[in-house]
Amino acid sequence: MSAYPTLLDGMIGSSQTTASPRLALDLLVAPRVPSDGVRARLAPMGLRRIEAALVASGFSPDDVAVVAPHRLSKAVGHDTRIIALSSGDPLGRGMNTNTMTAIAGGRSWTEVLFKRLLAKAVRLKRDHPALRIVVGGPGAWQLAQHDDARRSLGIDVVLTGYSETTAPALFRQAIAGENVEGVIPCDWPGLAGVPNILRPSVMGIVETSRGCGLGCDFCTLAKVPMVHFPADFIVRDVEVNLASGARNIGLISEDLFRYGGTASAPRPQELLALLRRLRKIDGLGMLQLDHANVSSVAACSDAELADIHLLLSGSRPRPVWLNLGVETASGRLLSSLPARAKMRPFDAAGWAEGCREQVRRLARAGILPMVSLVIGLEGETPEDIEITRRWVESLSGERVLVFPLLMAPTDSSRAPFGRRDLRPDHWALIKSCYRFNFKWLPGLFWSEQTAAGVGISRRVALAATARANVPWWKMLLALRS
Repeated sequence: MSAYPTLLDGMIGSSQTTASPRLALDLLVAPRVPSDGVRARLAPMGLRRIEAALVASGFSPDDVAVVAPHRLSKAVGHDTRIIALSSGDPLGRGMNTNTMTAIAGGRSWTEVLFKRLLAKAVRLKRDHPALRIVVGGPGAWQLAQHDDARRSLGIDVVLTGYSETTAPALFRQAIAGENVEGVIPCDWPGLAGVPNILRPSVMGIVETSRGCGLGCDFCTLAKVPMVHFPADFIVRDVEVNLASGARNIGLISEDLFRYGGTASAPRPQELLALLRRLRKIDGLGMLQLDHANVSSVAACSDAELADIHLLLSGSRPRPVWLNLGVETASGRLLSSLPARAKMRPFDAAGWAEGCREQVRRLARAGILPMVSLVIGLEGETPEDIEITRRWVESLSGERVLVFPLLMAPTDSSRAPFGRRDLRPDHWALIKSCYRFNFKWLPGLFWSEQTAAGVGISRRVALAATARANVPWWKMLLALRS
C-alpha cells in the first residue's frame, strides 16, 4: 500500500526482500501513501472495490474507512467491529517471492510487512474483543490452504476470490455478533455486481477485464473465464482517479490484448476503440498495462501494434513495456501441461519460433516485451532448459527484458521449486536472462519515471541505486550458481 508513481515501481517494490534495507525501500521504492486524517488518499484497487460495495449495500460512507497500515491504530476505536486486510502474498508463497528469496536471500518484504500489520490488528483485537479480523486479496489462497497459519496469525475469516457481493452480508453477520469464522470461497455473479470505485486507487489502477481461463496451474485465475468491463465502466473508474489529481492510469488485465474478444478470437479493434476513447479524456497522462499473451499479440497486425503503442504512450512517444507470458520455449513441455491452451495458434513444434517472432514484432512497434519464463514446470527436463536458454540467447540485439521465475504451485499438492532444486543449467539460463535485464531495465525505469513526472532528484537517486545493483547482482548470480 505505497504511493508508487508507476506500475513498474510497484513491480520492483513488491519484489524486494529483507536483503534490501527497509529504509531504502521506504525512501526510494515504496513511499507511504498520503492520508487525510486517518483515510488513505490512495489504496489498492481491491480495497476500493470493497469500500464501494459496502457503501452500495447500505453502509454509510462514515462507517467505512480505508486506511494506510501505519494509521490503523488511529482508525480503530470501541465502535470498530471489523478490520479487513488485503494481501497479495501473505505467506511469501507467490512465484515472484519464491524466485527473489532464492536468488537474493532473506524474506519477502511483502510477507514481513503484512505479518507486522496483522500483529498490530491482533493487538487491537485484544483491546477491543468485539473486533473481527478478515483477510482477502489476491494472495488469500495461501491462507486458505494453510488453516494452521490462519489460526496462529489470529485471522478470523479468509475470503477467497472476488468478494464484492459476499463481503457486505458477511460483515453484517459479524457486526451482529454471529460466529463467522474460517475460509469462505466467494461466488462471483459477474460484472453486474461490481461497483465503480468511489476514491482513487494506487498507481491509478483500473480493471479492464477479470479472469483468464487458460488453465495454467501456477495462476489463481486459471479456471476463471475472462470477462471484460464495458468501456463506460472503465471510463468512470478512470475519471475518479483523474478527479483526485492523478495523471497516470494503469490498465489491469491478465491479457489486455484480449480486450473485447476471447482466447480463440482476440479482437484488436475493440482494444483500439477503448484506448482511443480513453485518450479523449482531459488530463490523462501515461497509460500503462501489465500482461498480454503471445496468442493475442499474434492476432494483431503490425499496424495495429503500432497504433496500440502510440495510444498507450500518448503525445510524446516512449517505450511501453508489457509482461509477455512465454513460460518456456519448449513446445513439447508446454503442450504437456494444462497451460497448452495459451499456445494458440502455434503447435508444439512452432511455439519457440512463434514466440520469438512476436517478441520482435512488439519491439519493432516500440513496445518493450518483458518476457516471463517459469523454471521447474512439471515434467521439465535438462533438454527443455537448454532449448529455453538457446531461445533467450537468440534474442541478442533485441530490446527485451527476460525474467525467469521459479515454479510455485497455487495448490498444496506440490512443493515450490526452490534454490536447492536449481542445477547448473538452470543457473546458466538465469544468467542469460539477466544479461538483458542489466542492459535495459535501468533505462526503462528512468523513462517510466520521467513520463510519470517524478522529480529529477528522486530519479537520479533511483538510477544510481539501480546501476550500483548491477555488479552486486552479477556477483550474487555467480555465487549462487
